[in-house]
Amino acid sequence: MLSTVVLSNENQTCRGWEAHTSTGGGGCHLANGRLHRSLFGAINEKGEVKIVKDNQVLTMKKQILSIIMAGCLLLSMTACSSDKGNMKLASEQTTADASIETSSPQEYSKTDFVMSTVLSEKIYGTKDVTTEIKEELDKLEKNQLSWREDSSVVSKINADAQKGMKTKLDSDMTSWVEDSLELAKRSNGAFDPTIGRLTRLWNIEGDNPKVPSKQEIKNTLEDTGYTKIHLEKVESQNTANTKKNVDKDIKDNTAKNKETSEDTSQNTNTNESVSSIYIGDKCTLDLGAVGKGIACDVVQDYLKKQKEVSGAVIAVGGSILLYGSKADGSDWNVAVQNPRGQDGEAMGVLSLSGTTNVSTSGDYEKYFMQDGKRYHHILDPSTGYPADSGLISVTIVSDSGLLSDGLSTACFVLGKEKGEKLLETYGAEGVFIDQNKKVTVTKGLKDKFTILNKEYKQ
Repeated sequence: MLSTVVLSNENQTCRGWEAHTSTGGGGCHLANGRLHRSLFGAINEKGEVKIVKDNQVLTMKKQILSIIMAGCLLLSMTACSSDKGNMKLASEQTTADASIETSSPQEYSKTDFVMSTVLSEKIYGTKDVTTEIKEELDKLEKNQLSWREDSSVVSKINADAQKGMKTKLDSDMTSWVEDSLELAKRSNGAFDPTIGRLTRLWNIEGDNPKVPSKQEIKNTLEDTGYTKIHLEKVESQNTANTKKNVDKDIKDNTAKNKETSEDTSQNTNTNESVSSIYIGDKCTLDLGAVGKGIACDVVQDYLKKQKEVSGAVIAVGGSILLYGSKADGSDWNVAVQNPRGQDGEAMGVLSLSGTTNVSTSGDYEKYFMQDGKRYHHILDPSTGYPADSGLISVTIVSDSGLLSDGLSTACFVLGKEKGEKLLETYGAEGVFIDQNKKVTVTKGLKDKFTILNKEYKQ
């Protein structure tokens, strides 16, 4: 899930648009052997984005903090120079003004680092929840999704699988695994949540990427395949107490070596469900290909509970959640990276309203060169090599963050024709760009997508 630019209509210096460009799938990418990081900037009339790099963003944040502190100091000095009566009057007036200001919609922005990528937040409302969102995603990574963290559920699943054991899952993980397996099935394996070892074999996102030998790829593929994942789902009724037990079991280190296929019958009423998962020997689960999308779904669930928040733009790498609406009611504008242009250069823009998710996959961000050939990071599970479907970029719009993330990968591997058919089964929309710079836009986005670069044709 790669470079996407989120635009809002508040920077009057660049045709009324302000842009945030994020690079997904790890926060860094290799291009022509050079390491690049996520970028931020503004888009002009030609679709060009003026870039501000990470270190400059940090510098700007420090400068802003200094300005705020200086302002507070100035107010303090002014108060000290007043007599007591004036101080009381000023204090009452300031309190009244503050009350009015905090009850009016504000904009809160923050840039951070989470899940090995850049987190860009813009909140519209009367409460700043940027810190809370960062904390939610840190917990998601550490406790649920990261295969690197011993404390995570995914790590426990893989560890148990090597011992021939089942692992209990709570309702959230059950849903994520179930949706991932359904996508794998519908895409005929073009999306596969078991190719983590294959990805690490290529090491395209690492310091020393290389083309593995044919035998290495063959051996690794023998240990992959979504059909090796067996999810034993428990029906939704009678599971509330079981869910509590599962959550406790996951957190309890002393339960690591326990068999997890215990009886789940309880006398309770709930709509949640739990399950147990078993994975074939040497196969592993890796939800990295949908992890940023899951993060967007988690943030959306959190924002729904925040009555003080009316709208938000949350970019976790290249997976973007557009939530609610802006104060002026105008559309969200999301620009798609020019796959054959400079970093941050837009080739087109989507105008979207309401709550939705956008993710992009392309061959242009994370890749390396070897013997004059470029190898990108989107691997075809059927061959073990980078996908060669004739596409160079796919952008997906979906109600689900997980699906927008996973579908962009699946459609890139499948190619335009099969990809369009897959989107129809999910009611999702997409923008496909092929090697000849021909752009195909699905029916639901026809009047919402505008090409900015004349090199591209519909």
